[in-house]
Amino acid sequence: MPKNAEIYLCESCDFKCSKKSNYTAHLKTQKHLRNNWKQMETENNATPYIEPTFTCTNCSVVYKTRSGLWKHSKSCNESNAEPVIANELTEYPVNMAYMEPSHILEFIKQNQEFKSMMIEQNNKILEQQNKIMELSSQVSVINNNNTTNNNNTMNNQFNLNVFLNETCKDAMNIKDFIENLQIQMKELENVGKNGYVIGITDIILNRLNEIDITKRPLHCTDLKRETMYFRDDNEWNKDTEEKTKLKQVIGKVASKNYRKIPEWRKQNPECNIIEDTKYEFCIQLMRNSIGDVDEKQEKMTDKIVKNIAKNVFINKNSVEMKK
Repeated sequence: MPKNAEIYLCESCDFKCSKKSNYTAHLKTQKHLRNNWKQMETENNATPYIEPTFTCTNCSVVYKTRSGLWKHSKSCNESNAEPVIANELTEYPVNMAYMEPSHILEFIKQNQEFKSMMIEQNNKILEQQNKIMELSSQVSVINNNNTTNNNNTMNNQFNLNVFLNETCKDAMNIKDFIENLQIQMKELENVGKNGYVIGITDIILNRLNEIDITKRPLHCTDLKRETMYFRDDNEWNKDTEEKTKLKQVIGKVASKNYRKIPEWRKQNPECNIIEDTKYEFCIQLMRNSIGDVDEKQEKMTDKIVKNIAKNVFINKNSVEMKK
């Protein structure tokens, strides 16, 4: 192993290596999944999780990961920025275990780079929320020389505004949608049988199809660009071009699905017997519920985004039908 090589460590299996590809392959082995599961089953009796923070000595900006602070130090106004571990530690109550998708993915995949990416993504969300475009509420003055196509475009935009702000003024907030979503056993097993993309897509669409179109918390207004609008705090807001809000929703639903597995195991004790077919299915169920890592996970999430956009797309006909 090279002297200065980066070390990838899996504490639950006492496994370490210097190649990320070897580490990623280890995360999918049956040994890791079994050890990981045993650790999860005793987690409720564990002491509160203590997570160190990393602070820039020049500007006092606090990061949760060393890699995040390192990236910051490269662009910090002070040239001598050095990452140090802060003296204060953040305590998380035991009852918060597995509640945040980033924590679950960190626990499952031991992937510091992925966690750093999620933290930076959350920072972008905060910035974007302050800059979200207001829904166009006024129709611009049209010159007499405008073409018929331009007139139709403005009319469609006006109809969209009326549909969202008037027809859908009593729609459910996306936060309430997620909190009320309860994973059914058949949906969990569907993820195990058909994979992450189909399984998570079905869970979200099944719940949306149960809600009247005017009460749904999200709509797609441009299928080609996959433009999404979300109902949040009783207001309609446009999602970012990166589909940040929708990807957050997908992650939270996937986390709820994964946390349903212990209940499934209690109802299916045969899964603990190696010779039983439910043992292999349990391994497959956990693998499919996790998804994947890095670029492969991004591709899976993008497929779910596309599936949802197709099913919640509204156009002029949708607006006219609800008038």
